[in-house]
Amino acid sequence: MAGVTLKRVSKRFAKTEVIRDVDLEIRDREFLVVVGPSGCGKSTLLRMVAGLEDASEGDILIGDRRVNDVP
Repeated sequence: MAGVTLKRVSKRFAKTEVIRDVDLEIRDREFLVVVGPSGCGKSTLLRMVAGLEDASEGDILIGDRRVNDVP
């Protein structure tokens, strides 16, 4: 496995910013829970990490590899 790092990740849909400047480091073998109210961007954040949604800005790294443009 490898760690996951988000550096200043943002997501916009048209003019609506749903995620703004998220910095996050999840180390290898670390367990993380994302909680919040409906519509706050939890699923969008996880979809960006999984590569199912493109980040509007910022970098998503798995290990040392930037995966923003990996299909």
